[in-house]
Amino acid sequence: MSDNGLAGARVLVTGAGCLGVRVVPRLQRDGAAEIRVVDRSPGRLLDLGDEVVAIQGDITDAEAMAEAVAGVDYVIHTAAMLDGEVDRQRLVNVEGTRTVATAAAAAGVKRFVHVSSNAVYGFCEGVVTEDYGPHPTKQIYSMSKAEGEQVVADVAAEHGMEYAIVRPAAIFGPGAEYFTKTFMKRALKRPIVMVGKGKGDQAVVYVDDVADLAAVVATHPKAVGEAFNCAIEPPPTMREYLHTYGRLVGNESWVGIPMPLVRVAGYPIALFSKKYTYGSQMPHNMRQVDRYVVFSVAKARDLLGWEPAYDVEAGVRASIPWLKEEGVLEPDMEIEEP
Repeated sequence: MSDNGLAGARVLVTGAGCLGVRVVPRLQRDGAAEIRVVDRSPGRLLDLGDEVVAIQGDITDAEAMAEAVAGVDYVIHTAAMLDGEVDRQRLVNVEGTRTVATAAAAAGVKRFVHVSSNAVYGFCEGVVTEDYGPHPTKQIYSMSKAEGEQVVADVAAEHGMEYAIVRPAAIFGPGAEYFTKTFMKRALKRPIVMVGKGKGDQAVVYVDDVADLAAVVATHPKAVGEAFNCAIEPPPTMREYLHTYGRLVGNESWVGIPMPLVRVAGYPIALFSKKYTYGSQMPHNMRQVDRYVVFSVAKARDLLGWEPAYDVEAGVRASIPWLKEEGVLEPDMEIEEP
């Protein structure tokens, strides 16, 4: 979806990761007059091309963020830590968000778009709408993303800044190390070994759909102060998702590790894991493997006229060139037709 609401605008994108780099061409198609991207890594910035204003900087650095956001109309905040040390994740996902939002408010931006995560909903089941609200788990990523949302709302309220929040499911596509590269590697093994029967839902969304929704909420009048789920609906099961990769190479095998065995093993892992890590919540995480959960995008559809353009099949196939570039698939490998 594109309504050219960003034509002629100056936009700052934080983060040159999997999502941030895909936001750039979306903004270019809309005719943004200037696109700035800030990231700590000079290597990632080099890949953006000459049409982008590349800024090396840390989102926790108030002075650097004030300079980066000066004169821009919109901020799309994608920078985040998905894993790593607990303290570092909180520093980036909470205090980094606070620093960027505060700088944006002081600069008088028209709207601040915060890319959060469906992880804020915690251990949930059934049909989940935005009204369910954040119910984070005791895992630092879930907690820090929920707290980051509150930071944005608080800063916006204090300074009168417009904002909107996007809550994507697990992002897959080019640049997605886990939900594309790792899953492709698993699908190359015969047999594919996974936990359980793979009947639980795997909430995912293709990266370009997240970039698209972020651009839409930046200017849509009905997006102000709202949060929007971003996911393929209905979601694939884990088995369906993994086998979409497997079909590329003619492999739909499956060997499931029995769930009772996995659940028993989860307790000692939790006992010896650091507080607020994935391992510390292992028994709860394992119970989610077989869950039925749909992150509804009805709100985005009804208010914004938006819905994902990619299903799993299309998204996985669009990732093939990147998987070949990364050496996961051989350049001359024959790919099965759908």
